[in-house]
Amino acid sequence: MEVPILKIPFDSSDVKTICGRLEKMLLEGQLAMGEQVRAFEAEFAAFCGTPLALGCANGTAALELIARGLDLEGASVAVPANTFMATALAPIAAGARVILVDCDPVYFQMCPIDLARKIRPDTRAVFLTHIGGFISPDWRRIRAIAEQNGAAFIEDAAHAHGAETPEGRAGSLGRAGAFSFFPTKVLTTAEGGMVVTADQALYERLLALRQHGQARPGSNIHQSFGLNYRPSEIHALLGLAMMAKADRILAARRRAARLYDELLSGSEISPVLPPPGQKPAYYKYMALLPEKAERAALKTRLREEFRISLPGEVYSLPGHEQPLWRNRPQYLAAPPAPLPVTSMVAARQICLPLYPEITEEAQRYVTESLMRVLREAGS
Repeated sequence: MEVPILKIPFDSSDVKTICGRLEKMLLEGQLAMGEQVRAFEAEFAAFCGTPLALGCANGTAALELIARGLDLEGASVAVPANTFMATALAPIAAGARVILVDCDPVYFQMCPIDLARKIRPDTRAVFLTHIGGFISPDWRRIRAIAEQNGAAFIEDAAHAHGAETPEGRAGSLGRAGAFSFFPTKVLTTAEGGMVVTADQALYERLLALRQHGQARPGSNIHQSFGLNYRPSEIHALLGLAMMAKADRILAARRRAARLYDELLSGSEISPVLPPPGQKPAYYKYMALLPEKAERAALKTRLREEFRISLPGEVYSLPGHEQPLWRNRPQYLAAPPAPLPVTSMVAARQICLPLYPEITEEAQRYVTESLMRVLREAGS
């Protein structure tokens, strides 16, 4: 059996629909900021439970737009060290400096204790990444720390399309949420991003910033500093195909995750289980390996002997250990310091293949092979 890293959830029916709409779009000549973008924005806002959504070029652009819309230039911004570097680079691009915060050992999310210790008078935003499609069970506490210190609570929801808490879905819990539609994500448009918010004033600023800071798109009057963050009609067309099956995709990912939970129960591998009352999106199926396991050797053997390709970790090189800071220390609000939990998680975490089409047979093969490799490595 061969188990790939992922399978993109487009099928032959999607291809037929998309190609038909694409033909019409090409013949009409409307390729940017038209009907498809507006429809995708409206459907995605409804999906997240927010009144407003603004499409953009990618997930990093979504984060940077929020940072520019909040006017974070000269401020500090708290971000988790356990995240993709875009979470830090986007506010830096908007003129902010970042504070790198340690994570918790169970859900791999921003640690509220470390955040409370590090937040500063000049901190104007806290960016919480929903790692692996899980919303931190401490998100309310993190939001309270941010708001008590006059900082906006922002969701980096690039992993978390449709992740649910009792209070609402990812993107609806803070001042604004940023999403990515990169091919590996729960919902994909090949490239693309989205900002969702209930803040009308922020939304209107983002509309201008998305198109070079123009007071009115196409007016050639620039009232603020903005760049080209626009999405295309073609990517929005792919997004509409995703929205038609979004709930089915989430249901399939959650079903597969439950089976992994059962298969790993009682084993020496510690999976990340859903926080009480939550429904994760399962961008990744995350777990911790035993302390002495050799991850690189394990992944190589699974790939070469068992034809099982494991996805990348989230993340194997944490933010505070990135070489960038040696060359650009001015981007940090404070020098990088040891973050022991983040370093432990980065060294020991592993992700198992999970996508809507994965079969029960494949999942059993993955877990049985993984257990065998671990047993034999320890013998």
